[in-house]
Amino acid sequence: MSRELVRRVQAVLADAGFGPDSGLTAQSDGVAVIVAWHPDQLIRPTIAAHATDPDVHAAASITGIRTALETALTSVFLDAGLVPLSYPEGFIRVTATPTG
Repeated sequence: MSRELVRRVQAVLADAGFGPDSGLTAQSDGVAVIVAWHPDQLIRPTIAAHATDPDVHAAASITGIRTALETALTSVFLDAGLVPLSYPEGFIRVTATPTG
């Protein structure tokens, strides 16, 4: 089931425009798939541009972008009939049916 779900999640992401260069990964986690965003291509230039800023961490945290992405992905997964659960650590756990 898990491999099938990983493939389904990847297909849903691709159909929504989140291809291989989006920084999103989908990994099996038992009966679920963990979707995470690795924004290295965005963060590195941001850090370089704000290197002298004493609060460079705030510039690199890109909270608004993460929130927008989480909202978009949640909508995409719900529309596909999947069940997304967001975690404060910055990833989404996707299952095929509600858990608990």
